[in-house]
Amino acid sequence: MSAAQRPHRVSKGRIVLIGVLALSLLGNAIALGATWRFQQVRVTLMGDEAGPPPAFPADVRRDLRAHFQDNQNSLSPKVRAVIDARRAVVDTGTTTPFDKAATETAMEEFRRALDEAVSEAQGLVLEVLEARASEG
Repeated sequence: MSAAQRPHRVSKGRIVLIGVLALSLLGNAIALGATWRFQQVRVTLMGDEAGPPPAFPADVRRDLRAHFQDNQNSLSPKVRAVIDARRAVVDTGTTTPFDKAATETAMEEFRRALDEAVSEAQGLVLEVLEARASEG
Protein backbone atom coordinates (compact mmCIF):
# COMPACT_ATOMS: atom_id res chain seq x y z
CA MET A 1 0.00 0.00 0.00
CA SER A 2 1.45 3.36 -0.96
CA ALA A 3 1.61 6.35 1.34
CA ALA A 4 -1.26 7.96 -0.56
CA GLN A 5 -3.47 4.90 0.01
CA ARG A 6 -2.77 4.42 3.73
CA PRO A 7 -5.58 5.56 6.02
CA HIS A 8 -4.83 8.67 8.09
CA ARG A 9 -4.18 7.77 11.74
CA VAL A 10 -4.90 10.24 14.48
CA SER A 11 -2.31 10.20 17.24
CA LYS A 12 -3.32 9.64 20.85
CA GLY A 13 -1.68 12.94 21.75
CA ARG A 14 -3.89 14.77 19.29
CA ILE A 15 -7.01 13.06 20.67
CA VAL A 16 -5.99 14.03 24.21
CA LEU A 17 -5.34 17.60 23.09
CA ILE A 18 -8.76 17.79 21.43
CA GLY A 19 -10.34 16.36 24.58
CA VAL A 20 -8.60 18.91 26.78
CA LEU A 21 -9.66 21.70 24.43
CA ALA A 22 -13.26 20.46 24.51
CA LEU A 23 -13.21 20.35 28.31
CA SER A 24 -11.72 23.82 28.41
CA LEU A 25 -14.41 25.17 26.11
CA LEU A 26 -17.08 23.44 28.20
CA GLY A 27 -15.59 24.96 31.35
CA ASN A 28 -15.58 28.41 29.75
CA ALA A 29 -19.20 28.00 28.68
CA ILE A 30 -20.19 26.93 32.19
CA ALA A 31 -18.28 29.85 33.70
CA LEU A 32 -19.92 32.31 31.31
CA GLY A 33 -23.33 30.86 32.09
CA ALA A 34 -22.67 31.06 35.82
CA THR A 35 -21.46 34.65 35.46
CA TRP A 36 -24.53 35.60 33.47
CA ARG A 37 -26.80 33.91 36.01
CA PHE A 38 -24.93 35.56 38.89
CA GLN A 39 -25.46 38.95 37.23
CA GLN A 40 -29.21 38.24 37.05
CA VAL A 41 -29.35 37.24 40.72
CA ARG A 42 -27.20 40.23 41.74
CA VAL A 43 -29.51 42.67 39.98
CA THR A 44 -32.56 40.94 41.49
CA LEU A 45 -31.12 41.13 45.02
CA MET A 46 -29.22 44.42 44.90
CA GLY A 47 -30.81 46.41 42.09
CA ASP A 48 -29.31 47.89 38.94
CA GLU A 49 -27.20 50.44 40.82
CA ALA A 50 -25.04 47.72 42.44
CA GLY A 51 -22.50 47.93 39.61
CA PRO A 52 -19.97 45.26 38.69
CA PRO A 53 -18.30 43.34 41.50
CA PRO A 54 -14.79 44.46 42.42
CA ALA A 55 -11.95 42.66 40.63
CA PHE A 56 -8.19 42.55 40.82
CA PRO A 57 -6.23 44.28 38.04
CA ALA A 58 -5.57 42.18 34.92
CA ASP A 59 -1.93 41.43 35.83
CA VAL A 60 -2.95 40.11 39.26
CA ARG A 61 -5.73 38.01 37.69
CA ARG A 62 -3.19 36.56 35.26
CA ASP A 63 -0.91 35.56 38.15
CA LEU A 64 -3.89 34.12 40.02
CA ARG A 65 -4.95 31.99 37.04
CA ALA A 66 -1.41 30.66 36.68
CA HIS A 67 -1.15 29.89 40.41
CA PHE A 68 -4.56 28.19 40.43
CA GLN A 69 -3.49 26.07 37.48
CA ASP A 70 -0.19 25.21 39.17
CA ASN A 71 -2.15 24.13 42.27
CA GLN A 72 -5.05 22.40 40.59
CA ASN A 73 -4.23 19.14 42.41
CA SER A 74 -5.21 20.76 45.70
CA LEU A 75 -8.06 22.95 44.42
CA SER A 76 -9.83 20.74 41.85
CA PRO A 77 -10.92 18.01 44.29
CA LYS A 78 -12.47 20.65 46.54
CA VAL A 79 -14.33 22.21 43.60
CA ARG A 80 -15.54 18.76 42.52
CA ALA A 81 -16.75 18.14 46.09
CA VAL A 82 -18.79 21.35 45.91
CA ILE A 83 -20.36 20.24 42.62
CA ASP A 84 -21.14 16.79 44.04
CA ALA A 85 -22.61 18.31 47.21
CA ARG A 86 -24.76 20.69 45.16
CA ARG A 87 -25.98 17.74 43.10
CA ALA A 88 -26.92 15.95 46.35
CA VAL A 89 -28.92 19.00 47.47
CA VAL A 90 -30.85 19.02 44.20
CA ASP A 91 -31.38 15.24 44.20
CA THR A 92 -32.45 15.16 47.85
CA GLY A 93 -34.61 18.27 47.58
CA THR A 94 -36.54 16.98 44.59
CA THR A 95 -37.13 13.45 45.87
CA THR A 96 -40.72 12.47 46.52
CA PRO A 97 -41.78 12.43 49.26
CA PHE A 98 -39.85 15.52 50.31
CA ASP A 99 -37.55 14.90 53.28
CA LYS A 100 -36.73 18.20 54.94
CA ALA A 101 -34.16 16.73 57.36
CA ALA A 102 -32.28 14.95 54.57
CA THR A 103 -32.34 18.12 52.47
CA GLU A 104 -31.00 20.18 55.38
CA THR A 105 -28.21 17.62 55.88
CA ALA A 106 -27.33 17.81 52.18
CA MET A 107 -27.32 21.61 52.41
CA GLU A 108 -24.99 21.49 55.42
CA GLU A 109 -22.61 19.24 53.46
CA PHE A 110 -22.77 21.68 50.55
CA ARG A 111 -21.84 24.59 52.86
CA ARG A 112 -18.98 22.56 54.35
CA ALA A 113 -17.62 21.64 50.91
CA LEU A 114 -18.03 25.22 49.71
CA ASP A 115 -16.22 26.57 52.76
CA GLU A 116 -13.29 24.17 52.16
CA ALA A 117 -13.07 25.17 48.49
CA VAL A 118 -13.23 28.89 49.31
CA SER A 119 -10.57 28.49 52.03
CA GLU A 120 -8.27 26.69 49.60
CA ALA A 121 -8.82 29.31 46.88
CA GLN A 122 -8.30 32.20 49.31
CA GLY A 123 -5.07 30.62 50.52
CA LEU A 124 -3.84 30.53 46.93
CA VAL A 125 -4.90 34.16 46.43
CA LEU A 126 -2.97 35.17 49.55
CA GLU A 127 0.13 33.36 48.26
CA VAL A 128 0.01 35.33 45.00
CA LEU A 129 -0.63 38.66 46.71
CA GLU A 130 2.16 38.05 49.22
CA ALA A 131 4.61 37.07 46.47
CA ARG A 132 3.71 40.17 44.46
CA ALA A 133 4.11 42.39 47.55
CA SER A 134 7.57 40.98 48.29
CA GLU A 135 8.68 41.64 44.68
CA GLY A 136 7.94 45.32 44.71
